[in-house]
Amino acid sequence: MKKLALAIALMGSIGSANAAGLSIDTSDYVDPAVNIAAYNGDPVASTGAVVAGTLGALIADVAGRITFTYLGDESGHDNKFSLWLGSQVLTEANGIGDSVSADIGDGLVDFKFTDTFTNPDTDFANGDVSTSILGFAFLTVTAPVGTPYQYYIGFNDTFDKDADYDDYVIGVNFSPVPVPAALPLMATALGLFGFGASRRRV
Repeated sequence: MKKLALAIALMGSIGSANAAGLSIDTSDYVDPAVNIAAYNGDPVASTGAVVAGTLGALIADVAGRITFTYLGDESGHDNKFSLWLGSQVLTEANGIGDSVSADIGDGLVDFKFTDTFTNPDTDFANGDVSTSILGFAFLTVTAPVGTPYQYYIGFNDTFDKDADYDDYVIGVNFSPVPVPAALPLMATALGLFGFGASRRRV
């Protein structure tokens, strides 16, 4: 009976692990809260008004598929967003709603914003505390106008340091997928079911 209970618990842990998704790690920031003023431009059409945000690093709690969607900008420069070391790129030339996606493992999500107005270009990478303080924030969106996203990231380029975080705005969605690492747990659980059944037959 104990083995049966353990098997059920293992099966439950598989389900709960796959229900996880994304989180924001703020541990490297003394004060991660951001007050946002003068948020305007095209992003308002997708997010509505924004007055606050959070500094941090985007973390995938489990493996899955992540999608970044361009929601608009206010800058008038050629800022860009890159996923996976620049292999997939969105720029201000893209149409609102264009997106890039990738299958990712757990851990720090590999993306960056690039301010191409500076010379040389300035990169603001996820997890790089030295640049992200003035680079981007996770926006507090309470009443999205368009499609709701799990997270909204607002980029603040270095052109005038106005801290409005609307110079390039991205929506983030994530779908966890069953990971191969969960298969041994499932096999163990099924093995315990089988072992319990065989002992009852003897």
